[in-house]
Amino acid sequence: MNIFDILNSKLFYVLVAIGLLVIFLICILFFVRAKKRAKELDIPDEKVKATIKSSLVFSIVPSIAVIIGLITLTPLLGIPWPWFRLSVVGSLPYELTAAELAVKGLGYPDLASYQGSTDISAIGTIMFTMSISILGGMLFNIFFLEKYHKKVSGVGTKPSPFRELALSVLTFGMVTVFFPIEFLKSKTHAAVAITSILVTIILGKVSKKYNISWLSDFIMSFALIIGMAAGVFFEGVL
Repeated sequence: MNIFDILNSKLFYVLVAIGLLVIFLICILFFVRAKKRAKELDIPDEKVKATIKSSLVFSIVPSIAVIIGLITLTPLLGIPWPWFRLSVVGSLPYELTAAELAVKGLGYPDLASYQGSTDISAIGTIMFTMSISILGGMLFNIFFLEKYHKKVSGVGTKPSPFRELALSVLTFGMVTVFFPIEFLKSKTHAAVAITSILVTIILGKVSKKYNISWLSDFIMSFALIIGMAAGVFFEGVL
């Protein structure tokens, strides 16, 4: 028995489907409660319908990034588990990093090396690591989000050079952690990274120059799609 006999098993599909069904029902519950609350606040039905319609439209393109993440993780971890992770709370960079750290802790060089093994006992460790690590953000939100939001909102009302600098440094720090590792893996990795950067810069400039406000929300999705296409191209060329 190899790891994919477990990762793609019928039982796993059923368990994941049950979990996603519960989440879907929770979404429906909050949707109904939100509509009820909107009526209590005398918000016009036209405004509510417009909000629902715009939310649906603006959910389509960002969801492409989730599909891309699923396609990327499927060869490594099967279909059900990435489907569940990316449908609940997770992102491709986080899931890959957590899974990679888990297999390295188990003695494998990387996640790709673990694919060919028959060590099914490690599957639980990988899933536990991917799940437990992201709980920090949820716990933070439960206890500190309200206070944090009030402080951030208060600071945002006044010009603050330090705030702008701190946010820029934080973003740059996150990029410098992940970018060099992937960039230096191979020529293909480097070419894809450069392509994605160019796409991001070009679309950002187009959005500003021609005042296409909606485009700025979807730059990451387009960069992901074009980056993946570039990866296929460069893999055959370089």
